[in-house]
Amino acid sequence: MNPFVELGLVIAAIVLLLIVYVWMRRSSAPRQPAFSPEAERAIAFARVEAQTLESSDIEPVHLLLGLLHLPVPAVTRFIPLDWHDSIRAEVRDHVGGGAIVSYRDDLPFSDDAQLALVAAAREAKGLSSPSIGAEHLLLGLLHSDKSLAALILRERGLRLEGLRAAYGGWQE
Repeated sequence: MNPFVELGLVIAAIVLLLIVYVWMRRSSAPRQPAFSPEAERAIAFARVEAQTLESSDIEPVHLLLGLLHLPVPAVTRFIPLDWHDSIRAEVRDHVGGGAIVSYRDDLPFSDDAQLALVAAAREAKGLSSPSIGAEHLLLGLLHSDKSLAALILRERGLRLEGLRAAYGGWQE
């Protein structure tokens, strides 16, 4: 047999083994849950709220305002509709316009908002949920000690442990 043909067969076998190896690694890797449609809508509304309040980035308080746009039981069970106006008013009192921002699809998340989203993902995993839902975003907001969103929620009696228990308990 020609040495070049043998070399070609060896290279083809190695490439095939690499492809199988990469495929097996990807299929066995733990996956981060994706956002549910409700959570995606809340995040989209958070972007709109950030722009309306002339913010240069999306903050946890914008995520809270985004959740207020969702009339889903996972949210309205703990943030009743009659609280929405007072929450919006409190946010307006504390959040002044920053930079005037034109509409941007790529409005970034602040560090605090990113931490809230990461906490929401951990909550979804801890609650054995297949996706990150609106309820996990709400739980993620309560992880902060200093964000305006967490303060507003705590003023209204919402606590991380109580919500976790109400959503079905958290598992390590």
